Amino acid sequence: MKKLLIGLGSLLALGAILLGLLLIPAHMQIRDVAPELPSKADLENLKGNAAGPIKISYFETSRQSSTDFELGHSTFVIEWDDGRILLIDLGMDREVAVEFGELFETIGGAEPAVPVGTVPELLGDDLGRVRGIGFTHLHSDHVQGIEPICGSTDQMITVLQSADQMAKHNLHTEDQAELLGNADCVEQVQLPGDARLSELFPGIGIYPLGGHTPGSTMFAIAVDGKLWLLTGDISNAQSDLLEDREKGFFYSYLMVPENVDRLAMLRPWLADLDADPDITAIVSHDSKALADSGMDQWQRPDRIE
Repeated sequence: MKKLLIGLGSLLALGAILLGLLLIPAHMQIRDVAPELPSKADLENLKGNAAGPIKISYFETSRQSSTDFELGHSTFVIEWDDGRILLIDLGMDREVAVEFGELFETIGGAEPAVPVGTVPELLGDDLGRVRGIGFTHLHSDHVQGIEPICGSTDQMITVLQSADQMAKHNLHTEDQAELLGNADCVEQVQLPGDARLSELFPGIGIYPLGGHTPGSTMFAIAVDGKLWLLTGDISNAQSDLLEDREKGFFYSYLMVPENVDRLAMLRPWLADLDADPDITAIVSHDSKALADSGMDQWQRPDRIE
């Protein structure tokens, strides 16, 4: 028995060492990512662009229920009056969504994930209007949906990325960065220098945040005097963002190497902006909060009665 316990202890110690070798570099890297944030005035200035978008809506590529949370994988659809569409985040295809959800079944007691559809399935013929894509970050549940898109179109689509999102990767983003780099339907465009605006898509702001991943990015979308802040996974639930609750040791240190100090600064900053009735901060995965936000759900024209 003593030898068995010693052997088990040795295996646990070896596992801890290997885990540390994987996570410590990622934790050290993300602690050095602290880009300057926009002022509220900078964000408010987006509202004055006459060439800005005319509509923002969303759909979910999959959903997963647990006892106290409805997890959704959202794609945001921004439209201009000339028909152009910019998509923010792409979710997953059906098979990957089910596989991804198995982790939350195991650790969180969630129900099996329920796929809704891929981006091409949900957009239909409007996929041809997509001219650009942005990502709040490069985790697989936000990026893998590029595969069904490239399998459904021959046109080239611009992917807008900050310098951090293009160049700084860790164990959870490397594969998705490679997936994007090899995708034959996209052209990756890095915003030059400290630019936070895109001439291709006027009326939106693109702001590196850090905290969750080295390339975590906020997209600010001004539509009809309302400002929508797409914050990705800075928090997993809207209430956690607004009430300044952290994700916990297991998530932020072992599951996803996060900069908890940076997140502790970003949550109240976003909550303060959200307190303005003309500004709403959106987290990616809170289905109920998203449905209650007032943002329209995407409807294909051929489905509108």
